[in-house]
Amino acid sequence: MKRTYGIAGNGRASTHLQAYFRLLKVPYKLWHRLSGLKPETALGGCSVVFVLLKDEAIVPFISANPFLKSKTLIHFSGSLDVAGASAMHPFMPLCESTLSPAEYRRLPFALDTGVSLKKLVPEFSNPVIRIKKGEKKLYHALCALGANLPVILWQKAMRDLNEKFGIPCGQIQAYFQASLDNFGKDPARALSGPISRRDARTVAADIKALGKDSYGEIYSAFAKIYENN
Repeated sequence: MKRTYGIAGNGRASTHLQAYFRLLKVPYKLWHRLSGLKPETALGGCSVVFVLLKDEAIVPFISANPFLKSKTLIHFSGSLDVAGASAMHPFMPLCESTLSPAEYRRLPFALDTGVSLKKLVPEFSNPVIRIKKGEKKLYHALCALGANLPVILWQKAMRDLNEKFGIPCGQIQAYFQASLDNFGKDPARALSGPISRRDARTVAADIKALGKDSYGEIYSAFAKIYENN
């Protein structure tokens, strides 16, 4: 019997899954809260349903829709263990724009130990990462730390360098890209500047220059962490 896929939710993760399904010519049905349909009306005929909602909404949605008990349920949360549903976390920060077929095929999925991607979604042949259930919260925290915190710092630095010093955003992005390229070439030696050379005087001057800006505390915390490593 051929599988029919359903997707609950219409956020960024849903947008990418829809794009991947279209590239593979896999038919699917979509439900979201603005669709004007009841979940069962849209997804009742699907044998596999992706519940791609905010973490706090996944369990309530499943509980509120008893028809889902007979379905194979999949969610994309990297930190949750949901009874009756399989985790399939994309190990890749997903941007607003969709990806190419090759990029989607290279995207790894983090699965629970013992879960088969081929059984969940036979059409996918993506790389698989195994995460034990008891370790998922730490796994996700590290993903968020590495993928999101640098972006917050880049956004802050770009805004102030552009607004206060008139540096074009393209040049600022190139500056950050050079740092990322250095990390790609040699992660262990990619750090540059006063923190890397343990130049306490310059670090202190940088923090003082930031004044009452709360990012001064972040700079100080990073410098102390590196110094103690």
